[in-house]
Amino acid sequence: MYRNKKLLIVEDEADASLLIARLLRHKFAQIECSSSIAEALGKASLLQPDVVLLDNNLPDGFGIDHISAFKNFGMQPVQVVVISALDIRSEALAAGADDFIGKPIAVGDLPW
Repeated sequence: MYRNKKLLIVEDEADASLLIARLLRHKFAQIECSSSIAEALGKASLLQPDVVLLDNNLPDGFGIDHISAFKNFGMQPVQVVVISALDIRSEALAAGADDFIGKPIAVGDLPW
């Protein structure tokens, strides 16, 4: 289902970002990683991701404040999944996220 889709991981912890990308490398056609909101928005305009895995606590702001910006890239709807060590599920969903995953992330938590 996602094998022809593009994933953008927005996570400021490089090790976590690389681990997630490695776990999902066979599930998506293309995976890009960003460590800040500004970098991710730039990459999203070029990549046109189908899915954005968005950390909430980033060096240049909170991910949930930028969900709508990520959802507006591309011609097709973008699925935004928020990840956080804090239990902000209700806030993330209210802000427009499609799903929420708590940290630390277990392989079984990933919906793909």
